[in-house]
Amino acid sequence: MSLLEDALRPAEGSPAVSAQAQVLLICVNYRKQNETRRFVSSVCEQTLNVTMEVIVVDNSPAPEIDSAEAQVKVFASGKNLGYFGGAAAALRDYLKNHPLPDWVIVSNPDVSLPDHDVLQKLLDTHRGDAAVIAPSIRTLNSFVEQNPYMRARPSRWRMRMNALIFSHYPVDAMYQGLSWIKHRTLDGVTTQSPSATAAGSEKIYAPHGSFIALHRSYFEKGGTLDYGAFLFGEEIFIAETARRLGLTVLFEPSIVIEHTERSTAHGLWNRDTSRYRRQASRYLARNFF
Repeated sequence: MSLLEDALRPAEGSPAVSAQAQVLLICVNYRKQNETRRFVSSVCEQTLNVTMEVIVVDNSPAPEIDSAEAQVKVFASGKNLGYFGGAAAALRDYLKNHPLPDWVIVSNPDVSLPDHDVLQKLLDTHRGDAAVIAPSIRTLNSFVEQNPYMRARPSRWRMRMNALIFSHYPVDAMYQGLSWIKHRTLDGVTTQSPSATAAGSEKIYAPHGSFIALHRSYFEKGGTLDYGAFLFGEEIFIAETARRLGLTVLFEPSIVIEHTERSTAHGLWNRDTSRYRRQASRYLARNFF
């Protein structure tokens, strides 16, 4: 039995998934087997009044996830397609045999749903005017709020400057180091209590990429997951797509997701990571700014 098999098996007596699934949740795994198992477990414990289907995209070089049944399926890409690249491939494969669901949720595996009714709350808060919903995403232990990712659209100058900074590895490495120190310092200042909540929902520019809920209207109006970069900047891609289509991105603080974000500096100066950051910043600057 695989490490994930228990999490991927449905509860005894669970009904077969309908072809008319109203919620499709896509979790993209890359060498995070343990996190994926915990996330799938929290998803399968959700109490929903509608049909949900879950796809785990396995981007790992060697398959880490075996077969799944009923609510949870595995899409083995065979190679690392990136975050949105993997999600887009899984969605295209799903739509070959299924209609577009009411909701498509794209998620990292290092998040969890702390309550059994998180997804039902998400559905219940939709009032027909929001194509993208950004829930409250709080880092564990520190309870730092990660949404809104951006309240307002960045300037063309800022995006072009990012592309310039990330174009040179030594400059990027220094920038990432200073940014890490800054955020580690601010974490101790901005820590909130678990009960701290925002005043209410609000329209924002960009949602945090670790958990994004896309209403079917996003796709019906022409939105897509076909991002032109391998990794990084997915938040701005969604924001700019929604902006061009005249769609609303809504921050909804009453829906709480927990995020296990690593605070270690390990990997900050990885050259491949720097290359992905450079590609993403150039793509965004050239295509949207």
